[in-house]
Amino acid sequence: MKLLLAIAVATTIFVLAPPPPASATQISPNASWSCEFVNSPTDCGFNLQAFASSRATIVSPGRDGTTAAELATQPGDSNLYGSGTAERADVDLGISTSYCNQGQDEWWAHSVMFPQSYVIPPAGSVWNWGVVFDFHHTGPTGQPNFQIASLPTGLEFWVSGGPTVVNRPTDPGFHRAAIGPVTKNVWYDFMYHVKWSSGSDGFFKAWLNGQQLMNYSGATLYVGESCYLKLANYHTPLGVPIPVIHSRVVRGATQADVQLPSSPGPTVAVPNVVGQMQTAATSALTGAGLTLGTVTMQSSSTVAAGSVISESPSAGTRVASGSAVNLVVSTGGGTSSGGGGGTSSGGGGGGAFDSFTLAALLSSLIGGLWRARKIRTALYRTPEPGGPGARSAQQRDPLIRR
Repeated sequence: MKLLLAIAVATTIFVLAPPPPASATQISPNASWSCEFVNSPTDCGFNLQAFASSRATIVSPGRDGTTAAELATQPGDSNLYGSGTAERADVDLGISTSYCNQGQDEWWAHSVMFPQSYVIPPAGSVWNWGVVFDFHHTGPTGQPNFQIASLPTGLEFWVSGGPTVVNRPTDPGFHRAAIGPVTKNVWYDFMYHVKWSSGSDGFFKAWLNGQQLMNYSGATLYVGESCYLKLANYHTPLGVPIPVIHSRVVRGATQADVQLPSSPGPTVAVPNVVGQMQTAATSALTGAGLTLGTVTMQSSSTVAAGSVISESPSAGTRVASGSAVNLVVSTGGGTSSGGGGGTSSGGGGGGAFDSFTLAALLSSLIGGLWRARKIRTALYRTPEPGGPGARSAQQRDPLIRR
């Protein structure tokens, strides 16, 4: 009995414990800032927003090291730091001139795990939701400029910005992209490339485990505001404790500064640019995070000059971000003034008729038809009615039917 109990306990620990990291890696020395929560959830300048300090603890292992920060709510953890009836256990990095300001271009990476006891917001008569990460605006109201929302239908990226503060998903300036269902006890490795702007020149690109899931262009800040980072566990009250684990938060100037060395680089799908003009195709490729490779010019009788005939790799292929895509561009249909194939306007091959040959053929054809008509008339001339040799209409012309 004791042996069975020991096996059951060991099995439970194995199932519930977060899996070990893929490999013991290190933060790039070129990273602008990073935090691995070695000593406390409030390491690296993070500030706790929770009912009590016990709501934030160090757990092991982390995604990229031995430790991570667990943020856990208990029933009743509401009315905290503007949460209203929602429950909250967050840490925020605070407002800084070094990140999240108008015109700044940044790369970020962080990892999140939903442990076994995490409760996915259930569907029901009340709209249940959760937020596990966000860049929060500095104004008094409105949706965060970026957040990872946990919904009954799965995880989503939400982006809000522009001249009007976004309060609900139907407001102008709101953008969303699906991530997928919540899977427990695995690390979600997120990476972002963002340009903070309250105008149309902003963008927010997001990857999960190396696969690009969002490529948004537009406002990423509200006018006159900046933002700040929050690792979150913020949700509608569900009546049970809810934990979320955060690990390895990194900011840098390039992709190489922030990505996990053990993970493949981000990939993007090659867009379909066949049939587009070369300039439009180039814009589509660069907008997807790719570059224009070799351009080969080729004549085509079916594709307009300047348009793309084919691309390599083909549309839909997933390639590393920054990869080159080669294009074959049409020069239009070929014409020739001498011999050879294609359309010709002079003598030589191609089987073209000149005007004299065509006139002679038409004259010969018309003459032949006229002579045939005269012969037919002579053969079938109709005698006087009732006279000798008179025949019925059918006898005169076998093509006439009763």
